[in-house]
Amino acid sequence: MKPTHKRSVAPDVLTRFQDMSRGRKIVLVVFLIWAAQAVPKWTAAIVGDGETSAAIMTFFFEPRY
Repeated sequence: MKPTHKRSVAPDVLTRFQDMSRGRKIVLVVFLIWAAQAVPKWTAAIVGDGETSAAIMTFFFEPRY
């Protein structure tokens, strides 16, 4: 009989994580938490001024005057 559950993480990634030392796991988790908080802030800072987002928009879509 086939197992009905599906893993969302590849088995080799899980094995590599389990083989890591405790210190490296801590550093990895802290980095992931930092990245999860920093990326949205950077995105808002870069696109929030209106100039960058307008330049990106005009690159893909020609404005109608």
